[in-house]
Amino acid sequence: MDLDLSSRRVRATAPDDRTPHTYWLFADGRLLRARAGDTRAEVVADVPNIRETGSDTGDGRITGKPLEARLYAHGPWVGVTERFGTNAALINTDTGAVREMSRADHHSDVSSYSVGFLERQGRTLLVAQTEWNRLDVLDAETGERLTGQREQLDYFHSLLHVSPGSRHFLSNGWAWSPVDVVYAFSTEAFLTGHEASGIAVSTAFGYNWDRPCTFVGDRTFVLALDEELDEELDEELDEEDEEYHQLAFFDIPELTSADRPDHLLEPRSLVDCDVFARNEHGEVKGELHYDAESGCLVAMTAGDGVHLVTLEGDVVARLPDVNLASPPSHGDIGSTFSGSGGWSYASRHRVLYRWADRSGIEERPLPGGARR
Repeated sequence: MDLDLSSRRVRATAPDDRTPHTYWLFADGRLLRARAGDTRAEVVADVPNIRETGSDTGDGRITGKPLEARLYAHGPWVGVTERFGTNAALINTDTGAVREMSRADHHSDVSSYSVGFLERQGRTLLVAQTEWNRLDVLDAETGERLTGQREQLDYFHSLLHVSPGSRHFLSNGWAWSPVDVVYAFSTEAFLTGHEASGIAVSTAFGYNWDRPCTFVGDRTFVLALDEELDEELDEELDEEDEEYHQLAFFDIPELTSADRPDHLLEPRSLVDCDVFARNEHGEVKGELHYDAESGCLVAMTAGDGVHLVTLEGDVVARLPDVNLASPPSHGDIGSTFSGSGGWSYASRHRVLYRWADRSGIEERPLPGGARR
């Protein structure tokens, strides 16, 4: 069955990584598939557990508030989440089968629902949040849970980032006070060592989880850093240490399930760059992606467009009119970020895209200068 979406609210979009110019859409409680430039879409599956507004989960923080939906696509699999809610679903788009999932509600209104896909030994695995401080790994095909009971970590998971070869993944979350803390995990170590096998990343520890972040290899990732605005701390630093560097590159060490790291992961290098504006708290907002073909970072913002940046921090191209819908912020409940109004990036197909109500998915290629 096909639907005309020209007069309907499309809540989330994601590229089909198998087929160029084809996209997954979420609207009216359904997962749909459409070609770029077409407002008609094929219905793939009904997903009734994904709500448009929050319901009472005990503390009332999300009751009646609009919930942002997010899509995560990997081959025939599509994950749908209430970003700041408690429900998710995994859809096999080849069969239309839907597996409903949920996470326990403990500050879900400020923590993105954690979902990511891994490839391991010929199997597609789903990393999904089941508690505020717990991720589980499931076989996407069978639903078999590959992780078991574990020591509880005082850590709120949020957005996940998976390395290109699935060897590592990051949780862009926070710990109670609250302060942002990125944790890095080895896939193999996590299957038996769980959260205790991860290593915390050394940053300034502010209030900015879900910060811009991306892998640039199976072991190396980059974070966009906030600018330290603590005047008392600044007085203790020498002039050289006060210099602000926006990008920090990290190499994940060998991690095992037996040894819990007792130190922070320090950056291997800091790079000067100024593509992310800082807000009144010195925080950076937006997205980072990596374009392997050009070797450039794709830095996306809500008001300053898209920048293509070398790993040395040089801007080689800019699209000033291509913007995110709004900053990806845990403080912006019900934001339309990654929704129909703003642009997103499809790394497999190297295109920027967004949903336009009257014309369907609109695409923009990366600038022609984005080549090695």
